[in-house]
Amino acid sequence: MVREIITLQIGNESNNVGTELWNQLDIEQTHNNTLIDYNTYYTYNKKTNIPSPRVLIIDYRNTFGYLLNDDETNINSLNNNNSSIEIVNRQIDNNFWSKNLKTNAKFHSKSLIPLTDYWYYSTNNQDNQFDIYPIGQQIYKKISDQVENSLHYLLESCDSLQGFRCLYDINNSFSGLFTSIQDYLYDECPKRPVWSFGIGNKSSLLNLSLSLIQSINENQMPTIPCLNELDKYNLSLSIQHSLLLSSSSSTLTLDLLADSLCPMKKNFLNLFSKIPLNLNDKTLFNYLELDDLFQLKKPIGCHYFIRGIEQKQLYNQKLYNFNILTSADLISTYLREQYGTKIFLSTNSSIEKYNHMSFITGLFNDDEYSLNFFDYLFNNIKKINYKRLSKRWEENDFDEQMFEQLINNLNTLHEQYQLNMI
Repeated sequence: MVREIITLQIGNESNNVGTELWNQLDIEQTHNNTLIDYNTYYTYNKKTNIPSPRVLIIDYRNTFGYLLNDDETNINSLNNNNSSIEIVNRQIDNNFWSKNLKTNAKFHSKSLIPLTDYWYYSTNNQDNQFDIYPIGQQIYKKISDQVENSLHYLLESCDSLQGFRCLYDINNSFSGLFTSIQDYLYDECPKRPVWSFGIGNKSSLLNLSLSLIQSINENQMPTIPCLNELDKYNLSLSIQHSLLLSSSSSTLTLDLLADSLCPMKKNFLNLFSKIPLNLNDKTLFNYLELDDLFQLKKPIGCHYFIRGIEQKQLYNQKLYNFNILTSADLISTYLREQYGTKIFLSTNSSIEKYNHMSFITGLFNDDEYSLNFFDYLFNNIKKINYKRLSKRWEENDFDEQMFEQLINNLNTLHEQYQLNMI
């Protein structure tokens, strides 16, 4: 049975990463990689067999390139009485993610939602004022019918939905737009996890904190901030494989993985990757002994995928008589010895390299890592004087009481992880 995953890409940085996701899946399919069940991510035209991604893409209006007819978008904007677009001789920015799409898949028009009132400029993107969390919430109210119609279209194509894989920009208004969509998914599909990867950096701690609190506390979804850790190519590889489960296994799905990785409502996760993984003529066993690869402190759950390591590279069979056949088994044995049997542990592997590379990626839930992260957020948000914030926050319905509530929520999370460390 096909176990579908719907992908959401909300924001420009997220779509740059998402572009690489679809390019990579296309390469895998071209090479007939049996590791992946492509029906999980695509529907197929019954006549032409052309794949169509199960995806919802939202971004600035001028970033879709050939995927949308821009003239048609302009006409629709002019005919919309609520539109604030002024159609003038704007310089079209050619630095959009759609130029980098190399997939043969065809994106359905219902998968594509441009924000007709907002444009992207790579040189100076401050004029569009799509920069703060509450504006994203307001935009959702305007386009909610379109978003919900698109999601219904995607849901109707699924027979056994596993969950949602979501990439969203964490530094601007797309963060508020995404959490509003996440609220809807929580109500519409309450038993399906919304794996939420926040793409960006720590340049806007308010946007970052508001989106994390909504995702972790209110919607209780697995939430993974990806803050300037990798370039878009390696980040997409890491996200793709961190949720890659065995296509032949019927025992582990994304909803079960979410329950196991996030016990006791601990929904904050970290994305791990080592790309490439160069053994430098060592065996994987020796590499693990000599290098602190995982750097875990107080883990409660881990899920890893390792790729490109053959059986002969696992350990020196002349020195050791291990009953270990795959790199996943070796990683699992190593982690059990290091961190005990109480933590949840899931590992998977493939000997096939990707682009001549070996690598390992995954997700982990670590109490000490989470404590340090929320300690940083809480202490820095406390330093912010609400009265010195841009007036645009207050003008867009984020008042001082909401700001104080955010601090209280961060403090609660911070204290919870402090108790776990005692």
